[in-house]
Amino acid sequence: MSAQSLSSATFLALAVSLCPVAAFAQSTTTPSPQPQPTSLPPNLPPAAAESLPPNLPPPIPTQVLAPAQAPTQAPVNPPAPVSPQAPAQSPPAAMQPLPLAPTPPAPPPPRPFVELTSLRLLRNKGLITQADYDSAMRDLAASMGSRAADSTTLVLGKWATTLFGFAQADVIYFSTQSFNDYAGNLQVARPDTYAGQHGRTEFTARDSRLGFRVEAPELPWLRASALLEMDFLGPTGTIGSTITEASFFNNPNLRVRHAYFKMETPVVDILFGHTWHLFGFQPSFVPADVQWSGVVGSLFSRTMQLKISKTIKTKPVTLEFAVSGNRPPQRDSMVPEFEAGARIAFNGWKGVHTLYVTATTTMAAQIAISGDIRRFTLPQFAANPQDTNSKTGLGIAVDAFLPIIPGTKDKRSNSLSLVGEFVSGQGINDLYVGLVGGVSNPPLPAQPGMSPPTFVSGVDPGLAVYDKNGELRLPHWMTFIVGLEYYPPRIGDHLGLFANFSRSQLLESDMYVSPAKVRDTETFYNAGFFVDITQAIRVGADWAYFDDLYADGVHATTHAVQGVGFFFF
Repeated sequence: MSAQSLSSATFLALAVSLCPVAAFAQSTTTPSPQPQPTSLPPNLPPAAAESLPPNLPPPIPTQVLAPAQAPTQAPVNPPAPVSPQAPAQSPPAAMQPLPLAPTPPAPPPPRPFVELTSLRLLRNKGLITQADYDSAMRDLAASMGSRAADSTTLVLGKWATTLFGFAQADVIYFSTQSFNDYAGNLQVARPDTYAGQHGRTEFTARDSRLGFRVEAPELPWLRASALLEMDFLGPTGTIGSTITEASFFNNPNLRVRHAYFKMETPVVDILFGHTWHLFGFQPSFVPADVQWSGVVGSLFSRTMQLKISKTIKTKPVTLEFAVSGNRPPQRDSMVPEFEAGARIAFNGWKGVHTLYVTATTTMAAQIAISGDIRRFTLPQFAANPQDTNSKTGLGIAVDAFLPIIPGTKDKRSNSLSLVGEFVSGQGINDLYVGLVGGVSNPPLPAQPGMSPPTFVSGVDPGLAVYDKNGELRLPHWMTFIVGLEYYPPRIGDHLGLFANFSRSQLLESDMYVSPAKVRDTETFYNAGFFVDITQAIRVGADWAYFDDLYADGVHATTHAVQGVGFFFF
């Protein structure tokens, strides 16, 4: 075959092979005026056909290609054209735009290293736990009540220091000259004395207080805090002999009321320092009154101690158990004082209680029992003692708080509560304010023509004395106090009314020398009110009556009227 013949044959073969391509190009580039939908190829599944987008060109009609010219492999056919009346379908998920990622929240502003706030705000912001808050409120309740939640708190890093206290001003009238600014359990001047026939009026600010509570950063197994509280009732001397009246009232001395640190763990709580006696679960059951706390028959005392306690909380009740080893009331006895107690609180039964006139709070109904054991060792009763005599004193206290008409922290109006305490014990007069009772040692026998020698007992007055028979005796006191508090309807959130009755008795009072100086019993009544002018200012007033019966049968009485004002911070 010639080259020309080969070229012609080759050209003819190429033309034949390109005919299907030309036909395909013509069918796709020259649309018909009225395109008609064609049937989908039988090998395309319906689901695949539905997922194809409607804007692709219609499939190639099968009649365009001659059977002999059809490709050996089935091409991927585009979907059938969509009728103009059919709604457009959404593109497949693979072709949809990806959703935008959510914008992350802005980080909280950094907490300031130094911040002035309050315990309530710290709890609400979650910066301290509810357990931290409750612990602080327990520490501050005796002085501030529910006001403690809003006391100024300085946060330095993770350390929180709460500043609290109040400025107090009192005006007091007594119908006798028996007392200075507080009466407590001091004896009323006998009616046959000058002091028992004349009265006095006093102004004072000595009971003002200042305190700090410091809380360390909480650990999973430990919550640590410390409290330092002071007032201006420090020893200042005896008016008229060691100090002037002006200095006594105008320049009082600062003293420690509380100074302790506390460690609270999931197992037990440990307190070490100077604070309330466990005996009587002080000061939970101190009644409401305007007369300074520690009235007749009411336990009111603090001392140095190491206390271990355990609180068990359930929904219906809270149980508390505690033991303490205290500073011995007589150092020469060489034996610490020991106290123990238990109480149960009924959490669903609550009422309003005001401790003294400063601390109003909501308190669950509760009953407590506690005991005290202490030992005294005195030199034998002689001018030149060579031996000792020892006695052990025991005490028991039963306390209760009972809401008669319940109240809550949000609704004090028309609530009525009763608080009571009964105590019996030997050598426990230091657990009351100003209680000695006139008991003393008899004079030692004197040599002819000589003055009686002085006997040094080595113990505080009234705790342990020799009786008129020369026997060592621990004066046995039995006391009780009952108080009522009422918060009237509508105004009970701002006004409180109270009344108290108490009695103190020295058993076997006839066994002591000088019956004209020894108290047999004392009865006390008082009633009054307090009102909140603002959140920071409270004022109150009361009337009180003291009836002191001496061992020789003489009654000594006095009336007292007292007004008070507080500014809390």
